Amino acid sequence: MRRIFIFFILFLTAVVGFILYAPGGLLKPINLPEKTTVVIEKGESLSKIATQLNELKIIPHKVSFFGGALFLKLQKKPLKHGEYLFEPSQTLWQILQKIAKGEVVVHYITIPEGLTVYEISKKINDITILTGVIEKLPPEGTLLPQTYDYYYGDSKQQLMHRMAKAMEKIKNLAWPQYKNSCYLKTWDEVLALASIIEKETAIGSERDLVASVYLNRLKINMHLQADPTIIYAVTNGQTSFYRPIFKSDLALESPFNTYLQKGLPPTPIACPGEASIMAALKPASTSYLYFVASGEGGHKFSSDLKTHNQYVRNWRLIEKQKKENL
Repeated sequence: MRRIFIFFILFLTAVVGFILYAPGGLLKPINLPEKTTVVIEKGESLSKIATQLNELKIIPHKVSFFGGALFLKLQKKPLKHGEYLFEPSQTLWQILQKIAKGEVVVHYITIPEGLTVYEISKKINDITILTGVIEKLPPEGTLLPQTYDYYYGDSKQQLMHRMAKAMEKIKNLAWPQYKNSCYLKTWDEVLALASIIEKETAIGSERDLVASVYLNRLKINMHLQADPTIIYAVTNGQTSFYRPIFKSDLALESPFNTYLQKGLPPTPIACPGEASIMAALKPASTSYLYFVASGEGGHKFSSDLKTHNQYVRNWRLIEKQKKENL
């Protein structure tokens, strides 16, 4: 009996030693020449996961994997599905703990300011690790441009919903604070003006100046004459626009044509960022009614047409000189 007990102890010691220290053991670095991403699908069995790792040559055998996984399961730490990044320096035990903790790969998508809802939906649809379809696009301008994290298997519709919720959060924080002092009457009007500001300038110090120009025009019932609204009228926010605006575009019958229609366009023309939204809510106090590109990366602002026309002539001269120097 004693011999059997000693044999059992020696056998158990050998098995534990094999599981821990043999090639492919729990405390040995995994067999990877470089970082590798592995996806564990929802509902996969331990056997299937072990087979997958074995086929990828991450582990030479399944024994240690089963031993570690069963030990974690006894501790009520089952393996979780998701996308995992494994590194050559990691041991099999570290990998099993990572899977049990659900430390999945985090991905990020950055939505630039000034994209339309349609353009954002295309970016989301291009992410192959997201699931489902975007069943319905939200109203134009209601997605907040910023960086969002997402995970393998997340829903496309849910990611878009988070963007809408982020914009709703901006509204809930900003609109109650400024609506009583703001010339604009509704949040939709704020987004509409902010979207024009977003398309007109990418220079932070100019946003509140651009806002003042358009608000000053609104106050005297002057046509906004915002070129970005013409582009939206032509493209409906669904195609790129790489050509100059033609005279025929300015004559286009559209509620977005602010050369013909007074007031703000009926909806935003893009999704504005927080800075442009704040510019619409807190414009600079100016008498400006006009602005034109300076030819040097920014804009020239003016309060009268005579000065504006001179700035236009200067801009055209600068552009002509640039073309001649090409």
